[in-house]
Amino acid sequence: MATYAESNFNVQHYDDSRPNYPDQFYQTLNEYQRKTGESHLAIDIGCGSGFVAFKLLQYFNHVIGTDPSKTMIASCEASKPLHTKGKIIQFLEGTAEAQPSEIKQDSVDLITGAECCHWVNHEKFYKESARVLKTGGTLAYWFYKDPVFIGYPEANKIYENYTYNSSLEQNPQETFERYMGPYYQQPGHDYLRSLLKEKSPPSDLFEDIVRHEYISERDGAPSIEESEDPFATKTPLFISKTIDMKWFLNYVKSWSAYHSWMKEHGEKYDIAERFVDELKQAMGWDDDTKVEVIWDTVYTFARKKK
Repeated sequence: MATYAESNFNVQHYDDSRPNYPDQFYQTLNEYQRKTGESHLAIDIGCGSGFVAFKLLQYFNHVIGTDPSKTMIASCEASKPLHTKGKIIQFLEGTAEAQPSEIKQDSVDLITGAECCHWVNHEKFYKESARVLKTGGTLAYWFYKDPVFIGYPEANKIYENYTYNSSLEQNPQETFERYMGPYYQQPGHDYLRSLLKEKSPPSDLFEDIVRHEYISERDGAPSIEESEDPFATKTPLFISKTIDMKWFLNYVKSWSAYHSWMKEHGEKYDIAERFVDELKQAMGWDDDTKVEVIWDTVYTFARKKK
Protein backbone atom coordinates (compact mmCIF):
# COMPACT_ATOMS: atom_id res chain seq x y z
CA MET A 1 0.00 0.00 0.00
CA ALA A 2 1.47 3.33 -1.12
CA THR A 3 0.13 5.18 1.93
CA TYR A 4 2.21 3.07 4.31
CA ALA A 5 5.36 3.77 2.29
CA GLU A 6 5.24 7.52 2.80
CA SER A 7 8.09 8.89 4.88
CA ASN A 8 5.76 10.76 7.24
CA PHE A 9 3.55 7.75 7.98
CA ASN A 10 3.22 7.24 11.75
CA VAL A 11 4.20 3.59 12.27
CA GLN A 12 3.80 3.64 16.05
CA HIS A 13 0.29 5.05 15.76
CA TYR A 14 -0.56 2.31 13.26
CA ASP A 15 0.77 -0.40 15.56
CA ASP A 16 -0.96 0.93 18.68
CA SER A 17 -4.36 1.25 17.01
CA ARG A 18 -4.57 -2.25 15.50
CA PRO A 19 -5.79 -5.50 17.10
CA ASN A 20 -3.29 -8.27 17.85
CA TYR A 21 -3.35 -11.97 16.99
CA PRO A 22 -3.89 -14.42 19.88
CA ASP A 23 -1.19 -16.80 21.10
CA GLN A 24 -3.48 -19.74 20.39
CA PHE A 25 -3.30 -18.90 16.68
CA TYR A 26 0.50 -18.89 16.62
CA GLN A 27 0.42 -22.26 18.41
CA THR A 28 -1.96 -23.65 15.78
CA LEU A 29 0.34 -22.39 13.03
CA ASN A 30 3.40 -23.87 14.73
CA GLU A 31 1.73 -27.27 15.08
CA TYR A 32 0.85 -27.30 11.38
CA GLN A 33 4.29 -26.12 10.26
CA ARG A 34 6.32 -28.51 12.44
CA LYS A 35 4.60 -31.62 11.04
CA THR A 36 6.82 -31.45 7.95
CA GLY A 37 9.08 -28.43 8.46
CA GLU A 38 12.06 -27.31 10.50
CA SER A 39 12.52 -24.11 12.49
CA HIS A 40 15.55 -22.56 10.83
CA LEU A 41 14.25 -19.71 8.66
CA ALA A 42 10.90 -17.89 8.59
CA ILE A 43 9.96 -15.01 6.30
CA ASP A 44 7.20 -12.53 7.17
CA ILE A 45 6.06 -10.65 4.09
CA GLY A 46 4.44 -7.24 4.39
CA CYS A 47 5.92 -7.16 7.86
CA GLY A 48 4.80 -3.59 8.56
CA SER A 49 5.80 -2.61 12.08
CA GLY A 50 7.29 -6.07 12.66
CA PHE A 51 5.09 -7.50 15.40
CA VAL A 52 4.54 -10.84 13.61
CA ALA A 53 8.21 -11.13 12.66
CA PHE A 54 9.26 -10.52 16.26
CA LYS A 55 6.69 -13.05 17.47
CA LEU A 56 8.14 -15.70 15.14
CA LEU A 57 11.43 -15.49 17.06
CA GLN A 58 9.72 -17.63 19.70
CA TYR A 59 9.63 -20.48 17.18
CA PHE A 60 12.50 -19.84 14.73
CA ASN A 61 16.24 -19.27 14.94
CA HIS A 62 16.31 -16.85 12.02
CA VAL A 63 13.51 -14.53 10.91
CA ILE A 64 13.44 -12.09 8.00
CA GLY A 65 10.73 -9.46 7.69
CA THR A 66 10.19 -7.96 4.24
CA ASP A 67 8.13 -4.93 3.26
CA PRO A 68 8.08 -2.56 0.27
CA SER A 69 8.00 0.43 2.62
CA LYS A 70 11.31 1.97 3.69
CA THR A 71 9.43 3.69 6.51
CA MET A 72 8.23 0.35 7.92
CA ILE A 73 11.66 -1.25 7.55
CA ALA A 74 13.32 1.65 9.40
CA SER A 75 10.81 1.32 12.24
CA CYS A 76 11.50 -2.41 12.53
CA GLU A 77 15.24 -1.86 12.60
CA ALA A 78 14.83 0.65 15.43
CA SER A 79 12.87 -1.96 17.44
CA LYS A 80 15.33 -4.84 17.00
CA PRO A 81 17.34 -4.36 20.21
CA LEU A 82 14.14 -4.81 22.25
CA HIS A 83 13.27 -8.20 20.76
CA THR A 84 16.20 -10.22 19.42
CA LYS A 85 17.55 -11.84 22.63
CA GLY A 86 20.40 -13.58 20.83
CA LYS A 87 18.37 -14.75 17.82
CA ILE A 88 18.82 -13.48 14.28
CA ILE A 89 16.25 -11.14 12.73
CA GLN A 90 16.64 -9.04 9.61
CA PHE A 91 14.40 -6.56 7.84
CA LEU A 92 14.73 -6.12 4.08
CA GLU A 93 12.88 -4.24 1.40
CA GLY A 94 10.93 -6.65 -0.75
CA THR A 95 7.50 -7.70 -1.90
CA ALA A 96 5.36 -10.81 -1.76
CA GLU A 97 5.87 -11.21 -5.49
CA ALA A 98 9.65 -10.71 -5.51
CA GLN A 99 11.66 -11.70 -2.44
CA PRO A 100 14.98 -9.90 -1.79
CA SER A 101 18.02 -11.50 -3.43
CA GLU A 102 19.31 -12.51 0.02
CA ILE A 103 16.51 -15.09 0.24
CA LYS A 104 17.58 -18.09 -1.83
CA GLN A 105 15.55 -20.68 -3.65
CA ASP A 106 14.43 -23.70 -1.56
CA SER A 107 15.75 -22.13 1.66
CA VAL A 108 12.70 -21.10 3.71
CA ASP A 109 10.76 -23.19 6.24
CA LEU A 110 7.83 -20.80 6.73
CA ILE A 111 6.39 -17.79 4.92
CA THR A 112 3.77 -15.73 6.74
CA GLY A 113 1.64 -12.84 5.57
CA ALA A 114 -0.59 -11.04 8.08
CA GLU A 115 -3.19 -8.50 6.97
CA CYS A 116 -1.51 -8.01 3.61
CA CYS A 117 -2.29 -10.85 1.20
CA HIS A 118 -5.53 -9.34 -0.11
CA TRP A 119 -3.36 -6.64 -1.73
CA VAL A 120 -0.90 -8.83 -3.65
CA ASN A 121 -0.77 -10.21 -7.18
CA HIS A 122 -1.79 -13.71 -6.16
CA GLU A 123 -0.44 -15.67 -9.12
CA LYS A 124 3.03 -14.13 -8.70
CA PHE A 125 2.84 -14.42 -4.91
CA TYR A 126 2.11 -18.16 -4.97
CA LYS A 127 4.85 -18.85 -7.52
CA GLU A 128 7.43 -16.81 -5.65
CA SER A 129 6.52 -18.42 -2.33
CA ALA A 130 6.88 -21.90 -3.85
CA ARG A 131 10.24 -20.92 -5.30
CA VAL A 132 11.85 -19.94 -2.00
CA LEU A 133 10.14 -22.48 0.28
CA LYS A 134 11.73 -25.81 0.99
CA THR A 135 9.77 -28.87 -0.05
CA GLY A 136 7.19 -29.37 2.71
CA GLY A 137 7.65 -25.78 3.87
CA THR A 138 4.58 -23.83 4.96
CA LEU A 139 2.86 -20.84 3.44
CA ALA A 140 0.52 -19.19 5.96
CA TYR A 141 -1.47 -16.00 5.54
CA TRP A 142 -4.33 -14.50 7.47
CA PHE A 143 -6.24 -11.33 8.12
CA TYR A 144 -9.16 -9.80 9.95
CA LYS A 145 -12.01 -8.04 8.20
CA ASP A 146 -14.09 -5.27 9.79
CA PRO A 147 -14.96 -4.82 13.46
CA VAL A 148 -18.52 -5.82 14.28
CA PHE A 149 -20.25 -3.86 17.05
CA ILE A 150 -21.91 -6.63 19.05
CA GLY A 151 -25.57 -5.86 19.64
CA TYR A 152 -25.56 -2.57 17.70
CA PRO A 153 -26.81 -3.11 14.12
CA GLU A 154 -27.28 0.63 13.55
CA ALA A 155 -23.60 1.22 14.37
CA ASN A 156 -22.63 -1.51 11.90
CA LYS A 157 -24.75 0.18 9.20
CA ILE A 158 -22.96 3.51 9.78
CA TYR A 159 -19.64 1.69 9.64
CA GLU A 160 -20.55 0.12 6.28
CA ASN A 161 -21.47 3.51 4.84
CA TYR A 162 -18.14 5.07 5.71
CA THR A 163 -15.97 2.11 4.66
CA TYR A 164 -17.72 0.61 1.61
CA ASN A 165 -20.31 3.01 0.22
CA SER A 166 -20.17 6.22 -1.81
CA SER A 167 -22.15 9.30 -0.83
CA LEU A 168 -22.01 10.47 -4.47
CA GLU A 169 -23.77 7.31 -5.59
CA GLN A 170 -26.34 7.63 -2.83
CA ASN A 171 -26.96 11.31 -3.57
CA PRO A 172 -25.76 12.70 -6.92
CA GLN A 173 -26.36 16.22 -5.59
CA GLU A 174 -23.39 15.89 -3.21
CA THR A 175 -20.52 18.21 -4.04
CA PHE A 176 -17.78 15.84 -2.86
CA GLU A 177 -17.34 12.26 -1.63
CA ARG A 178 -18.19 12.04 2.08
CA TYR A 179 -17.32 8.36 2.60
CA MET A 180 -14.03 6.47 2.37
CA GLY A 181 -15.15 3.44 0.36
CA PRO A 182 -13.98 4.79 -3.03
CA TYR A 183 -10.56 5.61 -1.57
CA TYR A 184 -9.50 2.01 -0.96
CA GLN A 185 -7.25 0.22 -3.41
CA GLN A 186 -9.09 -2.37 -5.48
CA PRO A 187 -9.54 -5.28 -5.87
CA GLY A 188 -7.85 -5.66 -2.48
CA HIS A 189 -10.65 -4.06 -0.50
CA ASP A 190 -13.23 -6.32 -2.11
CA TYR A 191 -11.01 -9.31 -1.31
CA LEU A 192 -10.98 -8.13 2.31
CA ARG A 193 -14.75 -7.97 2.36
CA SER A 194 -15.09 -11.51 0.94
CA LEU A 195 -12.33 -12.90 3.20
CA LEU A 196 -10.36 -13.68 0.02
CA LYS A 197 -12.58 -16.61 -0.87
CA GLU A 198 -11.76 -16.06 -4.56
CA LYS A 199 -8.10 -17.06 -4.15
CA SER A 200 -6.39 -20.22 -2.94
CA PRO A 201 -2.85 -21.64 -3.19
CA PRO A 202 -2.71 -23.55 -6.51
CA SER A 203 -2.83 -27.33 -6.17
CA ASP A 204 0.06 -27.83 -8.60
CA LEU A 205 2.37 -26.00 -6.15
CA PHE A 206 0.82 -26.66 -2.73
CA GLU A 207 -0.92 -29.43 -0.83
CA ASP A 208 -2.58 -30.00 2.59
CA ILE A 209 -4.39 -26.69 2.11
CA VAL A 210 -6.38 -25.53 5.14
CA ARG A 211 -8.69 -22.51 4.99
CA HIS A 212 -10.65 -21.53 8.11
CA GLU A 213 -12.89 -18.51 8.22
CA TYR A 214 -14.79 -17.14 11.17
CA ILE A 215 -17.84 -14.96 10.52
CA SER A 216 -19.47 -13.75 13.72
CA GLU A 217 -22.96 -13.31 12.25
CA ARG A 218 -22.93 -16.89 10.95
CA ASP A 219 -20.81 -18.66 13.58
CA GLY A 220 -21.86 -16.81 16.71
CA ALA A 221 -19.85 -14.96 19.29
CA PRO A 222 -18.21 -17.15 21.95
CA SER A 223 -19.33 -16.71 25.52
CA ILE A 224 -17.41 -17.46 28.68
CA GLU A 225 -20.06 -20.03 29.63
CA GLU A 226 -19.22 -22.25 26.65
CA SER A 227 -16.02 -23.72 28.10
CA GLU A 228 -12.79 -22.85 29.84
CA ASP A 229 -11.54 -21.94 26.37
CA PRO A 230 -14.62 -20.34 24.80
CA PHE A 231 -12.85 -19.65 21.50
CA ALA A 232 -11.66 -23.19 20.80
CA THR A 233 -14.88 -24.26 19.09
CA LYS A 234 -14.96 -21.13 16.93
CA THR A 235 -11.47 -20.43 15.59
CA PRO A 236 -7.94 -20.08 16.98
CA LEU A 237 -7.84 -16.75 15.15
CA PHE A 238 -10.48 -15.13 17.33
CA ILE A 239 -10.02 -11.39 17.79
CA SER A 240 -12.23 -9.36 20.10
CA LYS A 241 -11.69 -6.18 22.04
CA THR A 242 -13.52 -3.87 24.40
CA ILE A 243 -13.03 -0.43 22.92
CA ASP A 244 -14.09 3.16 23.44
CA MET A 245 -14.53 5.82 20.79
CA LYS A 246 -11.09 7.29 21.45
CA TRP A 247 -9.50 3.97 20.47
CA PHE A 248 -11.85 3.62 17.51
CA LEU A 249 -10.92 7.10 16.25
CA ASN A 250 -7.24 6.11 16.21
CA TYR A 251 -8.15 2.84 14.49
CA VAL A 252 -9.94 4.70 11.67
CA LYS A 253 -6.99 7.07 11.34
CA SER A 254 -4.73 4.06 10.67
CA TRP A 255 -6.63 3.16 7.49
CA SER A 256 -5.08 3.79 4.09
CA ALA A 257 -8.42 5.16 2.81
CA TYR A 258 -8.48 7.72 5.63
CA HIS A 259 -5.10 9.09 4.55
CA SER A 260 -6.17 9.12 0.88
CA TRP A 261 -9.45 10.91 1.68
CA MET A 262 -7.67 13.49 3.84
CA LYS A 263 -5.19 14.26 1.05
CA GLU A 264 -8.08 15.19 -1.24
CA HIS A 265 -10.61 16.72 1.16
CA GLY A 266 -8.82 17.32 4.45
CA GLU A 267 -9.31 21.08 4.27
CA LYS A 268 -13.07 20.50 4.72
CA TYR A 269 -12.97 18.42 7.92
CA ASP A 270 -11.42 15.30 9.45
CA ILE A 271 -13.47 12.40 8.12
CA ALA A 272 -12.48 10.07 10.98
CA GLU A 273 -13.78 12.58 13.50
CA ARG A 274 -16.97 13.04 11.46
CA PHE A 275 -17.43 9.25 11.35
CA VAL A 276 -16.99 8.86 15.10
CA ASP A 277 -19.22 11.86 15.86
CA GLU A 278 -22.00 10.28 13.79
CA LEU A 279 -21.61 7.01 15.69
CA LYS A 280 -21.72 8.77 19.05
CA GLN A 281 -24.77 10.85 18.13
CA ALA A 282 -26.72 7.92 16.65
CA MET A 283 -25.92 5.49 19.48
CA GLY A 284 -25.88 7.88 22.43
CA TRP A 285 -22.22 7.07 23.11
CA ASP A 286 -19.48 9.37 24.34
CA ASP A 287 -15.70 9.08 24.08
CA ASP A 288 -15.51 6.78 27.11
CA THR A 289 -18.44 4.44 26.37
CA LYS A 290 -17.22 0.84 26.38
CA VAL A 291 -18.43 -1.42 23.54
CA GLU A 292 -17.45 -4.94 22.50
CA VAL A 293 -16.26 -5.56 18.94
CA ILE A 294 -15.34 -8.78 17.15
CA TRP A 295 -13.43 -9.09 13.89
CA ASP A 296 -14.35 -11.69 11.27
CA THR A 297 -11.17 -13.53 10.29
CA VAL A 298 -9.71 -16.06 7.87
CA TYR A 299 -6.46 -17.99 7.72
CA THR A 300 -4.95 -20.24 5.06
CA PHE A 301 -2.15 -22.78 5.57
CA ALA A 302 -0.52 -24.77 2.76
CA ARG A 303 2.62 -26.89 2.22
CA LYS A 304 4.93 -26.72 -0.76
CA LYS A 305 4.25 -29.82 -2.80
CA LYS A 306 6.82 -32.59 -3.05
